[in-house]
Amino acid sequence: MHPIRTLVVAGFVLTGCIAAAPPEAPPDPALASKLRQLSDNNACSDRIAGALTAAGVTADRITDYDLAPAATGGRRNGGTRRNLQRQAWLKMAGGGNVVVQYEPSSCRISLVYARDGATLPG
Repeated sequence: MHPIRTLVVAGFVLTGCIAAAPPEAPPDPALASKLRQLSDNNACSDRIAGALTAAGVTADRITDYDLAPAATGGRRNGGTRRNLQRQAWLKMAGGGNVVVQYEPSSCRISLVYARDGATLPG
């Protein structure tokens, strides 16, 4: 019975970690400027820059920016999937990407993570 209880507690802990929004900070001005430039003035650039600043990413590490829809939400309206979030894929100097997932109407950041060999300093 003890292992089952441990699994239940671990599940609650993981659920809490997944549901927590990533930290944000006032955006580094150089990083915010670079993101505005690379993203053609995306309305959420400053908020994305704040999340990256909190994660320890600096402007000199970012070499490119790509915007993609995030597959979120369930099936609605006759089986079509609603994409309510977007992902900013930031190519990093030295390789890899940092991905920032956000809701475009409110600019609320939901995830920040490294992919393809990139690392987050913070």
